[in-house]
Amino acid sequence: MALLLGLSLATGCSTATRFGYNHLDWFAKREIGKYFDMTAEQEDWFEQRFDTLWQWHRREQLPLYARDLRQLAEQARAPLSRDAIEQALAMVEAHINEALRRATDDTVTMLSMLNDDQVAAVLERIDKNIEDAAEELAEQDDIERREAAAKRVRKWMEERYGRLSREQRNLIDAWAGEREYSPEAWLARSRQWRDALAEALDQRQSSGFADRVTYLLFDDTALVPEPLEAERRRNRHRWLDLAAEISAMTSERQRDHLVEYISDFAEDFEALAQR
Repeated sequence: MALLLGLSLATGCSTATRFGYNHLDWFAKREIGKYFDMTAEQEDWFEQRFDTLWQWHRREQLPLYARDLRQLAEQARAPLSRDAIEQALAMVEAHINEALRRATDDTVTMLSMLNDDQVAAVLERIDKNIEDAAEELAEQDDIERREAAAKRVRKWMEERYGRLSREQRNLIDAWAGEREYSPEAWLARSRQWRDALAEALDQRQSSGFADRVTYLLFDDTALVPEPLEAERRRNRHRWLDLAAEISAMTSERQRDHLVEYISDFAEDFEALAQR
């Protein structure tokens, strides 16, 4: 639920947005199932709580998403400044954070209901995720990682603007070359985070559990060393600079493509809010 807006704007597919949202309960249970199997009692509880959250989100949040995207579409008729792009990013993050805030208490309650076998399954899945990330890190050198990052960003930009010019593609390649990478440090942080979560889940019936697990799950700075946090801030600034430079170079055709892209999502959210 909380990631709907971010995921929707990342997919670039209107049909997927409507289908995904109207089957969000199924997708949510499938995601939970990747980590542990719910008991019948837990599933009944989850369905009731998720339905309440879902209806709140549909009635109260989707109209706000549509409103903000309509405003952004109007701005996008001209090149977007760095400040405008930063404000748009902050808008998306604010909507996501509001959904996370609303879901926090139920998430904490759900985790407190886990039995020992379910906790073990959750940690096993997290261990597998970390292992997969470590294997991917070992298989790629720095040049390959930068090339992959440039490819992802080109695809992301082309979904929004259509075909990019050579100059725009060159900007992306330069961004990928300058972006800071510390994959080993982030992997170490993931392992530290996993151990902290395991410790919290071991104390899931204690009075301090809610605060601890909320911090670990919903604070993206949790256990991130200051050097890594500073690196993330610098990379965010680089991304905003890139996005603004790309926008400044857009043609009228590219801006029309972006306006249509944003407007399609606004239309989707308006339609979904009425169901």
